[in-house]
Parts: sequence; C-alpha cells; structure tokens
Amino acid sequence: MRITETVVHPADLQRTFDMLRDPRYQQLRCERSGATDETVTVEEEGDATVVTVRRHLPTTGLPDVARAFVGPQLLVVETVRWGPADADGEREGAMSIDMPGTPVHFLGGVHLRSAAEPGATEHVVDGDLEANIPLLGRKIEEAVAPQIREVVQLEAQVAREWLSTR
Repeated sequence: MRITETVVHPADLQRTFDMLRDPRYQQLRCERSGATDETVTVEEEGDATVVTVRRHLPTTGLPDVARAFVGPQLLVVETVRWGPADADGEREGAMSIDMPGTPVHFLGGVHLRSAAEPGATEHVVDGDLEANIPLLGRKIEEAVAPQIREVVQLEAQVAREWLSTR
C-alpha cells in the first residue's frame, strides 16, 4: 500500500533538519504519539546522518484483526538515513519503519524541500507499507496505514510547537 504524506514546517531547510536530528525533538514526538518508552540515537556516518527511534506503542487503536498479531503493545523502529544537503539546502533520505516480530514494514523515502511559502519547508514521507500475511495482508495494511498517517501528521503539530519555542 502506497503512503505519501506531506507536512509543511514553519522554518527554513537547515532549521528543520536541525530539529529532525535533535534527540530531544524525537523524544517529544514519541511522548506525543503515546509511546510507553523510547530510545533515540543520532549518528553521523560519513556524510549521512542516521536517526533511529525505537518506541513501544499501545495497540488499543488498532482493529482486533491487527491486535491479534501484535498483542497489547508494539515495538516500532523508525530509521531515517539523511543524505547531505544539495546546493539548495534540500535533503533526501531513506526511511524504514519496522515492527519486529511482525510481518509488517514500511520502506520509502523522506524529503526536505523548500515550500511555496517563503522560509517554510516541505517534509515529505513517501513509501510502501507491506504486511506479508497470506489472505489478511491487505486488511492489516488498511488497519496500520491510518496509524502511520496519523504519526506523520502529529509531527506537524509537534514541530510547530517545537519551532515556536526555540
């Protein structure tokens, strides 16, 4: 299932990138998403910046068919490997969301681009959600996709708050 979500941040490209790689910002995202615990790492690997967020989320919002596979909480591991800025300051990255112990994963790209509004940044997440479960895969994808969209849109709220106070 293809998922494409765009958030516009009220900050320029560099400030937006600085926010996205700040462990405190990532921890705030986790808290706001309802995580019961989280671990955030930010590592520089050559010219790449790798942000990894591990968090446990309650599954109370998932349909019964999905909860039957994952139980009362779900470990979600989100990894974004950002490349260097191009000449315009825009960035591309590879993004994966894994749920260890389940046959569900998301793989795609993440992009930071100048928005039409001056001084703003488009943050685009685009990729494929797959649930490799015979007969039930599509139902699981349909149950999980809104959760991923919600997390991306929650980022817009958290980012506005973060940027307004820093």
